[in-house]
Amino acid sequence: MKTEIPRDHLKIKDVEKLSRERIKLRISNRGKNKINVARMKLERALKKRITIYGVNTGFGALLNESIAVQDQKVLQVNLIMSHALGAGSLFELPVVRLAMFLRANMLAKGYSGVRLELIQSMINLINRDVIPVVYTKGSVGASGDLAPLAFIALVLMGRGEAFYQGKRMSAKLTLKRAKIKPIQFGIKEGLALINGTEMMSAQAAINVIQAEQLINIADIAGALSLVALGGNIESFDDKFSELKPYPGQKISAKNLRALISSNSNPDSLPESGLPRGSIRQNAYSLRCMPQVHGAVRDGIGFARKIVEIEMNSVTDNPIVFDREIISGGNFHGQALALAMDNLAISLCTLSGISERRIARLLDTNLSGLPAFLIPRPGINSGLMMTQLLAASNVAENKVLATPASIQSLPTSANQEDFVSMGMDAALKANKVCENTEIVLALELICSCQAIDLAKRRLNRKLKKYYDLVRTVVPFFKKDKELTPYLQLLLCKLKTINSEKN
Repeated sequence: MKTEIPRDHLKIKDVEKLSRERIKLRISNRGKNKINVARMKLERALKKRITIYGVNTGFGALLNESIAVQDQKVLQVNLIMSHALGAGSLFELPVVRLAMFLRANMLAKGYSGVRLELIQSMINLINRDVIPVVYTKGSVGASGDLAPLAFIALVLMGRGEAFYQGKRMSAKLTLKRAKIKPIQFGIKEGLALINGTEMMSAQAAINVIQAEQLINIADIAGALSLVALGGNIESFDDKFSELKPYPGQKISAKNLRALISSNSNPDSLPESGLPRGSIRQNAYSLRCMPQVHGAVRDGIGFARKIVEIEMNSVTDNPIVFDREIISGGNFHGQALALAMDNLAISLCTLSGISERRIARLLDTNLSGLPAFLIPRPGINSGLMMTQLLAASNVAENKVLATPASIQSLPTSANQEDFVSMGMDAALKANKVCENTEIVLALELICSCQAIDLAKRRLNRKLKKYYDLVRTVVPFFKKDKELTPYLQLLLCKLKTINSEKN
């Protein structure tokens, strides 16, 4: 995949490919010109002995420390060495790859004052699939993702560690094998590599991609559960969405009608369950799927909007404008923090309503089916544990849905006295994505088992998803170990495409 930078109108669909596929980047002529002009402006300002934060001053609370000319390059190296402090697990490689692309793309817009060589060095890592080892713990999401991005900068210097051809090794060895020369940072260049939100943005973008897949799976799982329980389709009529016109509600209602009706005509009868006009009302976890799933869709849509704005922003500091170089706060990740907290809350809701449908399917008093969806309950425990595992994940989601964006703790001797905690919000949201996927997979296992027990007839569209589940999860006539089937289904869910709306 080939692409030129800078890209000015990145969308989530663009970065989905960039995070997963090997890409070849190059800097456009327009980008080269802007990069060189900004560098000249920076050098001209220094010749005039203008004080520029992070170039001829210290960093953070050390901003009043003046840096001599002969020490200004050393300052940039020392910055990376001191700031590459992390702990915990490692970021997944697609997140790091995407963060590298986003940072290179931002620098190529020509507002940072770095040399063309620095950006080309970052591009060389991407083009040759050298992915730095980056720890998840270390960013408070305010002065940019200082620590995570510093680990990337370390590799450019030939320090730290990286993955190359599937192996983790020293950066020195990696660069040698990839035939990349380490770079020596010039003025401002260490700061320009780490003062931004690209690591948060990368994780947030991947969270949104996962969440958009999960909401479509939720519509499918919910439709299978409703058919299995003999539910009423009437409450999904488009007339309800006309009276409460949330965009997400309209999409989920349309999806559900298409999945459950004998064809896509909303006036058609369901092939199974109660006919239209029945006075019976489904429980909320079934009847209110358009309203609940729809609200989640709108929450995901909000997150998508914020992430796309952030990905296309200049988040460096200081910024080189046409006639001046100004220190500002575009590195602050509050918008991302709020978006990721909202995403976590939205998916917590989605996992919660799915768990309620699982419980309803398993309860013989509510489903009219054998207890725990197994022939000969008693000697067999059936799918009893699916609800326990779902409940465990939902409970953890509720803890993780506690906002990180309100948890500011001052750093850097109170110079950075209000931080976003955006990285924590993004990491929490990612874990909520994982938990929610497990819950939805469990619902699919239960709903397909219930459909077989109830001998429900499925339309072509819904049967396609039933068959997808059945390729890895059989009908259980007696107790079996369930974990292997769950893991196979989780892998299979990656292949489910978004519903066309």
